[in-house]
Amino acid sequence: MSKGGATVLGIVLGGAIIYLGAHAVTGRQGLIAYVDLQAQERSLEQRLDRLEGQRAALEARAARMRPESLDLDYLDERARVTLAAGNREELVFAVE
Repeated sequence: MSKGGATVLGIVLGGAIIYLGAHAVTGRQGLIAYVDLQAQERSLEQRLDRLEGQRAALEARAARMRPESLDLDYLDERARVTLAAGNREELVFAVE
């Protein structure tokens, strides 16, 4: 191969390496996209944890209202809070 052909081949191969390297970092499936996806995954996992906690709390509240395990004190409390009802002699403190 002549000296000019080797130079052209070197330039082409160097350009290909630079092109592939740039896409490995900035491409759709590159390193930057991977880091962004990891951050999004952490955010979604935190949201899932919060929603699972809220669901567990709602399930516990629903379980206390089922006929087979009805908690009359809880029913009375919820009725008073929902209807804003109480006796004149009672002091009501809303804690949430």
